[in-house]
Amino acid sequence: MDAYSSIMSRRSVRAFKAEMPPMDLVMKVVDAGRYAPSGMNTQKWHFTVVMNKEKIKEIGSYVLSSDKSICYDAPVFIMVSYEADDFFAKEDTSCALTNMMQAANALGLGSVWINAINRCDEKARAMQDFSVPSGYRVYGSLALGYPEGEVRPRSVKPSNETVSIIR
Repeated sequence: MDAYSSIMSRRSVRAFKAEMPPMDLVMKVVDAGRYAPSGMNTQKWHFTVVMNKEKIKEIGSYVLSSDKSICYDAPVFIMVSYEADDFFAKEDTSCALTNMMQAANALGLGSVWINAINRCDEKARAMQDFSVPSGYRVYGSLALGYPEGEVRPRSVKPSNETVSIIR
């Protein structure tokens, strides 16, 4: 799939099959994140790939007040962390996650950006138990797996009023 087709067809997936994607596909998605642009090419991110259902549930317990799945029961949960006080942290992790979602789509996987963890600074120390380096903060996460059912095309087109052209 070419890049433009991937961008136009990617959708957030919130229902996943239990089937675990092969490790080579998971790592291709992670590598797409690692190859994203970063401010001044500092690449201060860290990717934590969790492929254990009980560990994913434990991570979710730090930020959710219910037994709901933090990642829509996806078999893979990827946390992207960055040096906590770095000026480019939000932007760089956003670029990485966007690349990862596009790669997932091009590889036939579904994904959805998860924002639940990036608001739990008080749990930062607990995240170290899940390979998030000391002094780093999770800025975004990705649920990843095979979509359950059909991924429907976009039903609402972006408004033309969101673009201004100055000549």
